[in-house]
Amino acid sequence: MKYSLILAWFVLLVACTTDRPPKAPIDTPKPQSNSNEDLETRARRHVEAQLQIPVTEKYGLQILRASMDGDGKEDAIIAVNRLEHALESAAKNANSAKLAEIGFVGNHNLLFYYDGGLDQLSPPIAVPSSPYLPLEISFASITSAQFQDFVVGYRIRNSAYRAFFTIEKHTPVRYFEWPEFDELGTSKAKAFVFEYVPGSITSRKNIQIYDARIEVADTVKHWNLARPKRIKSNTLLHEFFYLPAKNTYVTKASNGIE
Repeated sequence: MKYSLILAWFVLLVACTTDRPPKAPIDTPKPQSNSNEDLETRARRHVEAQLQIPVTEKYGLQILRASMDGDGKEDAIIAVNRLEHALESAAKNANSAKLAEIGFVGNHNLLFYYDGGLDQLSPPIAVPSSPYLPLEISFASITSAQFQDFVVGYRIRNSAYRAFFTIEKHTPVRYFEWPEFDELGTSKAKAFVFEYVPGSITSRKNIQIYDARIEVADTVKHWNLARPKRIKSNTLLHEFFYLPAKNTYVTKASNGIE
């Protein structure tokens, strides 16, 4: 029996728009910290050192907490947005007009993982995307009921994507990705809604993808910045399940097993 991997167009899209998370374990040795220093203060110091952010730069930083590795300790995702850096860098670039045309897409949205058990912060994980919209982080128990994976929503022009990460050996690893909506504001616009259901082969949940209807406000003028509402239909387009032999999520083709 053969299974099909994620559709070819999707694989090409991911290869062109995202970076793989680092394979190396998170930072060692353990960073020095003050017992009275809160995580935000420590995270800012770590982020600014890792990204060499000057003291004059204004940037966004958000900390979202959850248990992500099953050790019973609270972990966190630190999401960084460098819109000011993106605009200033583009202004100095000879291709600034082209960069503006593509919405300044680049490595201006980044993630850091805080391991509560090790009390350590990871190196940066770049998520190439539009700096005008910060990353949207959510959590879901997909890999295991004992802890949560983190899900990253990001934008590239008038399309949005969702990337799924779990923690393996103290390191974030991306295991699945799919659009939330595509070509917003055009006649080809389409949208999807995700559902997580009990696994058909392993304890990992299956990921179902439903067709969705798009609703946007009448006042929308800039499709690259619009935040549409997705209304789930009853049409199940795909159901992906984890296949241990391939260590990835696969699906059955609609016209039979491939």
